[in-house]
Amino acid sequence: MTKSTGSLHQRADYTEDNVAVVLERFLTLLSFPRERFSIEVISRSKERYLGADARLNGAIRGFRPFYMQFKRPSAYSERSSSRIITDRTKLGVGSWPRALFFGLRDKKPSQSDLQHNILYRLRRRLIARGLGEAAYVCPLFLDHAAYRSAVHQSGLFHLLSFWRRTPWYYRDFLLRHDGSPVSFDRIPILGEHVTIPPHVTVTSSKHHYSFNEQGWDLCFHEPTGLPEDASASLATFMAREFERAQGEDGKVSIEESQGLLEELIAEVYGDSATLDAFGDNPIGRWYAFGAQLKRDFNIVQYAFVRWDKSFF
Repeated sequence: MTKSTGSLHQRADYTEDNVAVVLERFLTLLSFPRERFSIEVISRSKERYLGADARLNGAIRGFRPFYMQFKRPSAYSERSSSRIITDRTKLGVGSWPRALFFGLRDKKPSQSDLQHNILYRLRRRLIARGLGEAAYVCPLFLDHAAYRSAVHQSGLFHLLSFWRRTPWYYRDFLLRHDGSPVSFDRIPILGEHVTIPPHVTVTSSKHHYSFNEQGWDLCFHEPTGLPEDASASLATFMAREFERAQGEDGKVSIEESQGLLEELIAEVYGDSATLDAFGDNPIGRWYAFGAQLKRDFNIVQYAFVRWDKSFF
């Protein structure tokens, strides 16, 4: 049951960690055998990658990083007099029967900047290089039981689809597209999450993103109405990034990626931070950076990875 502070205001009764676990499970079980791609979480500590480091260095032909910060929604009924609803009304955006929203994270004493600004700077650098994305990811469910049921039904749907011409395999989730575009909307639960790229730097955490129950009509509460294409379902986000990863210039090799990593480290930790602080192995540095980014800002580092034919 959703937590409520009155009938006009509801909060999701699950945590951001619940969202992270659900999506990591779905995303990292995906593989694309025709293209030799997989989705990997590159946010593990040294002990987790050290034994496989040499093997991975030789097997990876290229990768495209992307970053996610998971949120849980709250909601106000359209009858509420809250700022969320009044802002949306002034901007001419509907809130029926309610508007969903999430706030930015407060800055902790140990953090160099607000988490929002870190996510924004990562995205700005990746977009400039044409090599990745960064976004908030938020479910469109308030009730944990409903969310859990949707996750279960999504997995069950694909298990029952095993004998179809373009099946999902229940254990390894092989998405076979047979020369046609990969359809991430074949995973229903991905369509039940909205992705919102951070679009501006802020000086405080007293801001919110709001949207309707379908993840549309996005507003940033300064307040500012944002373009319709400023948000997308997670299925659309993943399909777009996979298409870019398949492009000639949409991914980098491990060796070429060291310059990009150095730039990303500087965006997060300043120009004084160096590659050497994250070890001396090319793939190990990415894992160490991802682990520290998760620890310091709760931002998870993923990548589309293209594997050598003999390895995949």
